[in-house]
Amino acid sequence: MLVCSAIVLARSTNLNVLKDYLPQLLDNDRTKAVSHYKRLIRFFRLSTPNRLVICILQFVFRLFQSRFTHLILDATTWRVGRKPIHLLTLCILYRDTAIPIYWLQLNKKGHSSEVERQQLMTEALLYYRLQGKILLADREYIGEKWLRYLYTEGIDFVIRLSAGCYRLPVSTAPGPVYSKLSRQALRRKRGVIKQFMLNGCSLSIVMLRNPKNDPDEPLLYFISSLVNKVKITESYRRRWRIETCFKHLKTQGFNIEDLNFKDDGKITLLIAIVVMAYVLSLREAFESGSLKQKVYRDGSSSMAVSFFRQGITNLRRHVQSLVIFIRYLETIAQKLITPKWVYVQ
Repeated sequence: MLVCSAIVLARSTNLNVLKDYLPQLLDNDRTKAVSHYKRLIRFFRLSTPNRLVICILQFVFRLFQSRFTHLILDATTWRVGRKPIHLLTLCILYRDTAIPIYWLQLNKKGHSSEVERQQLMTEALLYYRLQGKILLADREYIGEKWLRYLYTEGIDFVIRLSAGCYRLPVSTAPGPVYSKLSRQALRRKRGVIKQFMLNGCSLSIVMLRNPKNDPDEPLLYFISSLVNKVKITESYRRRWRIETCFKHLKTQGFNIEDLNFKDDGKITLLIAIVVMAYVLSLREAFESGSLKQKVYRDGSSSMAVSFFRQGITNLRRHVQSLVIFIRYLETIAQKLITPKWVYVQ
């Protein structure tokens, strides 16, 4: 709680920065700064950090469970010195806002493998009921084994494809071949859809004219376990929300790239605390009601201030001291049904 409140005030994950906020939070300006820094270092030496991480994430999930229908999978990367940070991240989509509920630190460059994605989902399913939700992902998150895994686990999906991907199984299925479908999609405003079999799974491919009128990419392609063309295309449009989430966790929010850890356990714990701060900020915005809308000349409108920016401003009122922050969290916890916690051994 102390680390979380310091991150909210500092908008940083660098312990050397966070230490300067501990005197205010603890109402103790007599202790030397170096002692506060050592206190933070000791906290991140937990022998079983994953137990605390799971507790934090399940608390976060309980704030929004049963209120979402979509999941988003993507990754964000950066480096700490020579160490690559590659967070393969699973989010829920609540009120068009992506909220992380699980991730893996892959310690590598490049894309994740099918095995790594299955590991992420298998671990996430130990703690969350995700069956029946719709997973959204970009075109690097494909693969026959991966798609079959989602299919057999009861997780629907809408994933973008590259042109020509799965051409053979689409063409051999009853109906127009792949090339004919492409020509039809260019003529039809709402695109085309076709069912086909892939690795024992009944799937759909959707081809849709690119709304950006890009001559190098005239069509968009999607593969899905769903059969409704409109639902497939409308669902995928929400995928980019995870990019906004990453911006709020990084450059436009808590600056997770400031962290100076190289141990994966410490990194995972710190990011879990950042996610907690992020979710509490969003909760403040959601609880305050609708935000002001900015109306443009063409009649369209958008939020004048994002949920996150409004929420973190409100949250700062509850983190002026550690005592105030604890009371604030107790108030939230009292509104939740006592969970059956599941710990990692």
